[in-house]
Amino acid sequence: MSHLVIIDGHAVIHRAYHSIPPLTRNSQPVNALYGFYSMLLSAIDVLKPSHLVVCLDSPGPVSRSQEFIGYRAKRKPAEANLLVQLPLLPETLAAANIPSIAIGGFEADDLIATITKKYTKKLKKITIITGDKDLMQLVTDKINLFVPVRGLSETKIFGPAEVKDKLGVPPSLVVDLKALMGDMSDNYPGVAGIGPKTAVDLLKKFGSLDEIYLHLTDLNNLSNLVRQKLIKDHDSAYLSQKLAKLIDNIPIKFKLKSSRLNDDIYSGLNTLFADYGFKSLASRLAKKNPQKPAVKVQSNQASFF
Repeated sequence: MSHLVIIDGHAVIHRAYHSIPPLTRNSQPVNALYGFYSMLLSAIDVLKPSHLVVCLDSPGPVSRSQEFIGYRAKRKPAEANLLVQLPLLPETLAAANIPSIAIGGFEADDLIATITKKYTKKLKKITIITGDKDLMQLVTDKINLFVPVRGLSETKIFGPAEVKDKLGVPPSLVVDLKALMGDMSDNYPGVAGIGPKTAVDLLKKFGSLDEIYLHLTDLNNLSNLVRQKLIKDHDSAYLSQKLAKLIDNIPIKFKLKSSRLNDDIYSGLNTLFADYGFKSLASRLAKKNPQKPAVKVQSNQASFF
């Protein structure tokens, strides 16, 4: 079965950093890197993909910052021990022969949206590995999320039913939900005073953001307090809708055939784990690909887990 797994690279490595105890290689922190590749091996084992690609954020401003100057302005800077590991991710992916994509000005989420739109008809299944709720808007019967829910040890698959159970609305209304209630993490406001419960209730009643605003004058369907909030923050709601919607038409050079999971990737991972002293990852890899014996970890390297 043709099954593409897309890894939201920086979302996973951030979670890995906070889930794995401190580890060093030649005095450099590598715990986030270790956790990322541990999750990658778990995904290969559980999901059994035919194709694999990693999408990465690029440093510098993104297109949404031009739409709203406060976009993500309140996020705390990453810790220094994580920051020094971020450049290692694209380097090690290249060394392991795993394709990755990063395009200046765009977020990994947008790259993922573009790939899913381009290839969903050509594939039996697409699974996105992420901890980012923004990607729930992409979920369909063919596109699932594989989400770490407790560190890296416990995961959950989100299909359309799971998204609705989690958020109260189906994937098709995730953007409008965020338009109404805003997003504290990305720092866009939505409609002031409209929280998740009211936003869900409004969408259940009217079906979309547009329909809500079309019925503002219907006294039987809205309380006066909610109506005034919606009127006051009309522009904010539609700006937030635009910020929440993922961009799915980025011109990318990614070709599906370049992402096929093959022996070159297993060999690259094997060598990478040996170079970094990731002994337990090398052992796990050997069990998945027994015809390729593990490269022995050198004695002058630290062996982790």
